[in-house]
Amino acid sequence: MKKLRLLGLLAAFALMAAFSLPVAAEDYDTVIDGLSRLQALAQQYADDNPSESFDPIELTLSYTRTQPYNTPLWQMTAGARDAGFDDYVEEQDPDLVSLQGLGSVETSAGSVDFGHLLASINLVYRGLPVVGSWGGDCVELAQQYAGQASDAAGYAELMSGTFEDENSTFGGEDLRADLDAVIIGAGLSQGDDLAQAMQDYYSSVSEYDRAYQFIALTFGDVNTGSTTDFANEVYQAATQDTGMQLLLYLNDMWVSDGWTIAEDAAAPLQGSCQVFAQYLSGAVNGEKVKSDSDTRMITMAGDQLSQFLSGLGDDSAASAALNANDGEAETSNSGSTVSEIFSGAAQGFQSGFSLQVFEIVLLVIGAGALMLLLICIVMLVRRR
Repeated sequence: MKKLRLLGLLAAFALMAAFSLPVAAEDYDTVIDGLSRLQALAQQYADDNPSESFDPIELTLSYTRTQPYNTPLWQMTAGARDAGFDDYVEEQDPDLVSLQGLGSVETSAGSVDFGHLLASINLVYRGLPVVGSWGGDCVELAQQYAGQASDAAGYAELMSGTFEDENSTFGGEDLRADLDAVIIGAGLSQGDDLAQAMQDYYSSVSEYDRAYQFIALTFGDVNTGSTTDFANEVYQAATQDTGMQLLLYLNDMWVSDGWTIAEDAAAPLQGSCQVFAQYLSGAVNGEKVKSDSDTRMITMAGDQLSQFLSGLGDDSAASAALNANDGEAETSNSGSTVSEIFSGAAQGFQSGFSLQVFEIVLLVIGAGALMLLLICIVMLVRRR
């Protein structure tokens, strides 16, 4: 079943690749102005529908999410887009559709993938600070190089230029988006102005500030000068995070037996975490980072991971996850507990979504997309 799930996801990615077009760089001021207008509409929409208890920040962020940040899994974790709000925006300010599927945006602190940034902020705001940002990219980097080295050091050497490589799955624009998402998302509370928070952040942040704040929020008090110890800290933070465990499980990189990372996945993930740690250490000059304990990141509780796995139909994994993780609920920045978020997601999954049917449909569509892509390539070659 997990293999079918993975094939379904790969088919979906093939479909997106077949029809994707290059996205031009967006103007920073235009994007910030658009986000401000969008949140104003979200606030008005929430005021007009008081019985629904809408959070304008979540409405704003979810509206911007398109593929690949609007899959069923994303909808269950980051929240589904509200169709009524989509229609409302179309009526009131149709130009805001340009905020969907954003690409590269040049900020005062470097070029940032804003589609990735906003989707990651969405997850951070809802209490999943690792899986939707740096952790997810470390997994993708590990998958990109899987099988090409024998140990973590070998993988780290292969991955050493990833942040300067435009073709890397974890390039510089993603790197900056990951760090910025954690910092901006951690500071958001209900009622805050998202656009203003982003404007304030980008008006003064430097590479050093960005890395220091991220480290303090994510890892707490830590000495980055000991690169080996710091790399291990990064790896432990990734594998102990329940959201990451779910992602690794869905990618056949995590096993139910002992509820731990798969043997062949450990070295490449250690390598990607090591490269990430090396960058962070260099950005703060190997300093000791001091954290404000009141602002540390939180994630979903172990019992909610177990419920989610039960919703996926794997009771063995659910039992193993429950035994391996404590079941205390945490509170997200949005005011809802992470337990509430994932309990609802799991229940909704069980009652209203057939994963197997969805995956079969993806396989059929993906096969067609691959065939179309091959035909296009052949035609292009013949034409040239």
